[in-house]
Amino acid sequence: MRTSQLHRAGRRRAFLIAAVTALLALCGTLVAGAGTAGATGAAGVSASAIPVTAPPRPPGVPRWTASAAGKFWTARRMLAAKPFPDGRSPTAGKAAGTSTPSAEGTGRTGPSSSHFGGLPMIGRMYMQTGSGAYFCTASVINSPHHDIVLTAGHCMDARAGGGSFAFVPQWTAATPQPYGVFPVATDSEGRSRVWIDGRYYDRGRVRGAPWDTAFVQVGARSDGKQVQDVVGGNTLATGRGAVFPSVRLIGYPGADSQPLMCDNQTTLYTPTDGTPGSYLQIACDDFRGGTSGGPFLANFDPNSGTGDVVGDIGGWDTGGPTADVSYSPVFDSSIQNLYDAAVAGIAPARPNVLPGASTLAHATLMTSGYFTPTPSPDPDKSDLIARWSDGELTLYRGAGNGRFDQEIQLVAPNSTWKKAVSLTAGDFAGANTYDLLVRWTDGSLTLFPDVDANGLHRQIRIVRSGTLWQHEVAMTAGRYTTDDRWPDDLIVRWSDGEITLYRNIDSTGPHGTVRLEAPNSIWTHAASLASADFTGTDESDLVVRWSDGSLTLYPDADQGGFHGEVRLQAASPRWTHARVTLAGDFTSTDTRSDDYLVRWSDGGLSLYGDSGSSLGTETVLAAAGP
Repeated sequence: MRTSQLHRAGRRRAFLIAAVTALLALCGTLVAGAGTAGATGAAGVSASAIPVTAPPRPPGVPRWTASAAGKFWTARRMLAAKPFPDGRSPTAGKAAGTSTPSAEGTGRTGPSSSHFGGLPMIGRMYMQTGSGAYFCTASVINSPHHDIVLTAGHCMDARAGGGSFAFVPQWTAATPQPYGVFPVATDSEGRSRVWIDGRYYDRGRVRGAPWDTAFVQVGARSDGKQVQDVVGGNTLATGRGAVFPSVRLIGYPGADSQPLMCDNQTTLYTPTDGTPGSYLQIACDDFRGGTSGGPFLANFDPNSGTGDVVGDIGGWDTGGPTADVSYSPVFDSSIQNLYDAAVAGIAPARPNVLPGASTLAHATLMTSGYFTPTPSPDPDKSDLIARWSDGELTLYRGAGNGRFDQEIQLVAPNSTWKKAVSLTAGDFAGANTYDLLVRWTDGSLTLFPDVDANGLHRQIRIVRSGTLWQHEVAMTAGRYTTDDRWPDDLIVRWSDGEITLYRNIDSTGPHGTVRLEAPNSIWTHAASLASADFTGTDESDLVVRWSDGSLTLYPDADQGGFHGEVRLQAASPRWTHARVTLAGDFTSTDTRSDDYLVRWSDGGLSLYGDSGSSLGTETVLAAAGP
């Protein structure tokens, strides 16, 4: 069983090597020299200036195939699909008395838009939700794997509903599937492979408007060909600002039988309604619902039908309150990073299920471990378990990116679990999931083996009540011995300042003890302990938060004692308010337990990702206050 755990870790390391290699190859590189496609030709087109060797990416899980998508999205169903609801009105004004901004120098409306036969690399993105069939506009972006499509974030946001997503290039009512159907790729749980900036999920469609963009991985057509090989693509262009002298705007409005196109300049628009950020603005008539996600094409070549994608309809007010002026997020480095993540197959951000700070203030105990597998092809990430003040025990499944995508109640509120004093997790039983180790008010110590999404399965008392364990103040599990490779060791801080290492704990208890520090006054000020791998040696480092707010790292602590120390944080009044600390693998940049999580006295939750000889940059997962 321990071998399977080692294989699990090996898989995580292999994915890391592939993902980091991909990101290094892509970072800062603008995909240029777009593949071309004729405006009406159906022949496949090869792309130029795309890396010959695509960066490695974990294989997808074809839960939703091209054959299934083609059978589901019949011509009749596509024709009946409605524009995805985005609030755009064909007439002026959000409400009576509310003015609608107009593009500078163009008046309230822009140049006339015209219907046309469409372009091969632009089409409809279809989705089936509980309320029916819908569509947005989407376009193929040149990428090394030839399988990336761009649309608006609000079209693919998980809150829009799951369902059978599929991209249909150059749809028209007369010729509904000229190039076939391309299913949106899925993971092993059937969730679409869609990359949206996590800030869009966290802040919602108003305050998250600057990140209203989505990159979507689509599967191959029924004949095995990738979408870019069939229809070509456009070039993603980031870092060019918002002002362009000429942009072609394309989208699929309403129930119209063909797409619309329009050419005009863009200007920079900064909302005055409290929406953060600034946006591209273009005046073009009649871009109604359904055009969301439509590309802004600069340097458009009418002969090849290609250009540089500098925006997509979305952003402020999900693309604008009326159909005559459209908006887009500014394509800056965050858009480039999102594209890079999609190309490399880094785990997409998911909506975060963690509660707010006012609730987290009641999470009195927390620990991390690998309790539930992350859906493939994404690498496994640390989960979080919280014991609440009312005795409830909750598991939050780790999703990478400092996010958690499932909330699972392990134990309902009860009086027994209120008596838990300390909580930690490790691989004590040797199975493929982590185990919980709990110290109770009576001094007993209980092991709960193989905790998973189905709950607690059994319990083993490894220390009886009424023992010296009533004097335990803090404990943390990790790999602190060199005789095996498993996180089955335990470091304990006692009330007199003694520090003890318990070796190779299993269902029968510990197998040897080592005194790391004799009773002393200094260690009585160790307020919390956490096991981490900040140094990258695959051995646990001990992270200590002291009563004065300072933070110390003890690298590679083992049965031989402590081997030096690193000051991570000087004494700080703020850090005296850290109530719960732990470490795990919560981000998507590597597969080490080098991410330090802090729950503050006000319920705020902070993540210090990719920590090493210094703490990583703070990311606020739950902010206290209004």
